[in-house]
Amino acid sequence: MATYNVTGVGGTTGHPSNGRTPYLIENTIDVSAVNGDSGAAQNDVLKCIDVPAETLIMAAGVEVLTACSSSVVIDIGITGSTVGFSDADAFIDAYDATSASYAGRDTQDNNTAPMLTCKVADTIDALLAGGVSTVGKIRVWAILCDISGVDETDRQSDAQHDTGS
Repeated sequence: MATYNVTGVGGTTGHPSNGRTPYLIENTIDVSAVNGDSGAAQNDVLKCIDVPAETLIMAAGVEVLTACSSSVVIDIGITGSTVGFSDADAFIDAYDATSASYAGRDTQDNNTAPMLTCKVADTIDALLAGGVSTVGKIRVWAILCDISGVDETDRQSDAQHDTGS
């Protein structure tokens, strides 16, 4: 068994100047303005944040700015299938939206919200469950990072591929 060093040019000191930086994106949604100003029906899905192709979703959550109607809970997740599955509560599971506050760690799905990779463009969605909401304002946020290739060209030499090191 051999070990091949195909790490390329660089080294292990510091980060390259073309390193990617995570960024925060957010969207504030007036629930009462949904569906021709009649609000959201039970189990309506609100597509909140566009996620570009080749993006790592590092975290996502919700802040209730103005309370929603009685019995409304919110899930935050992905309802498309670009990550290989559809999980409406991948980040937040059944958060009580009847008072103004941030969804805490205890409402994260299994208390360990995942990082998800979107190969193709998708959206981070809010599922409003538990009842109809004719009022409310929510802020959905996410921390994203571009993971598209900076240089997807094979620059390795034959010597690197054929010689153990």
